[in-house]
Amino acid sequence: MATDTTLEETLNRHRGIDADKRRALIDAARELFTTTGYEATTMAQVAKRAGVAVGTVYLYFKNKGDLLLAVKDGWEEEVLHAMSQPDLVSVPHHLRARPILEACFAICARHTQLVQLMAVQAELIGAWTSEAPAPVRAALHAFLDEAMTAGSIRPVNTATTAVLLYGMVNSALMQCFVTGDGTDQQLYLDALVEAIEQWLVNPALLSHGQPVRD
Repeated sequence: MATDTTLEETLNRHRGIDADKRRALIDAARELFTTTGYEATTMAQVAKRAGVAVGTVYLYFKNKGDLLLAVKDGWEEEVLHAMSQPDLVSVPHHLRARPILEACFAICARHTQLVQLMAVQAELIGAWTSEAPAPVRAALHAFLDEAMTAGSIRPVNTATTAVLLYGMVNSALMQCFVTGDGTDQQLYLDALVEAIEQWLVNPALLSHGQPVRD
């Protein structure tokens, strides 16, 4: 039994080391892609920045494109984390558009260079992920299902609406932070909130501001 426990502890320790190395590689790639540029960055540079041998990179990622996809996934994890904060989740569904969008705009403001990287490589990233739903789109789908059940939004096809909503917000963020370099954030934010509320919120709630019990 002692041997089994020691083996399990050893395996868990190695898993932790592997996760730390992978995270270090993603962080190094993210920094280099947004400063040196995606095309100019080499796998050797990523390895050096992460403090590992270049061969180690290929234990975790097939190529530079695979690294870029991991950077994108890390970006979506940050958005999902913001969407799941307890103080935001406690807000009634029909009032949640503004705080969610404020969180998204704040993240983009902190990482404008990363947003620009995602815009430049959007076609490449999209080609890799077209077969699987993005985590943020999946979270939006689940949110819309909950909101419709609670009576907070109009009856809609939530799967289709999640895709349209994701594209609408993503497009606005790209316009604001790529084309406009982050200027006029409040104008984009207010316009998005108004459009989403007019499109989705239950008309009775929109007209009278009545609270909904979620």
